[in-house]
Amino acid sequence: MGVAKGATLVIAKITNGCTGYSDESTQILAFNWLAANAPAGTIVNFSLAYSNADNNCFTPFFSLPLENAIIAAHNAGIIVVVAAGNDGCDTANFSPTNIPQAFVVGATTQLRLPGVDAKWYLSRTGWNISTFSPGRDVRVMDQNGSTITASGTSFAAPYVAGIFAIACQTAGTTYCKTRGTANLYTDLRNTGTLNTVTNSDGTPLTGATSRFIRQQW
Repeated sequence: MGVAKGATLVIAKITNGCTGYSDESTQILAFNWLAANAPAGTIVNFSLAYSNADNNCFTPFFSLPLENAIIAAHNAGIIVVVAAGNDGCDTANFSPTNIPQAFVVGATTQLRLPGVDAKWYLSRTGWNISTFSPGRDVRVMDQNGSTITASGTSFAAPYVAGIFAIACQTAGTTYCKTRGTANLYTDLRNTGTLNTVTNSDGTPLTGATSRFIRQQW
């Protein structure tokens, strides 16, 4: 299981117990630590979406301190892959999916025509989404080591983080350490295939770039 099976994983726990809830201050601390200590070319997956208290798409929620921490990590050469979110809203209205320093990933479902994925109906849209990847009924491993299926942009984002790892291995670690994060984002986007993601009903995708990145290495 997994995309980059040879990658070295370092798990950083930022949640409170097993609740899935994480204090904003802990997230900021984590990204500031990465900016100060992690080597350039480090790949981080952040599958945690922000929404407002009433889960209303039209009430934006921003955290400038979190955005600044991610920007600092990005500027230090850290690749920050972020899940788009699962409320169908626009990524532009929420941190940190609103900043270009985050490589934002939306989710697709395979229940369309062969060769064409549709946006998973709960996936956020927005022009800051760098790519879509599989996010419905993804085979993953639970905390007990058993194979299960799960859905969400939280499972689409790690897929792309794994592709980053394979791409860096293929290009050489020096390339990913010196290329610069913004350039690495562009490089990976350019490997994607355009016009391969539709709206949930199969019509041409609106509100985001129709890009799907497949494992090619």
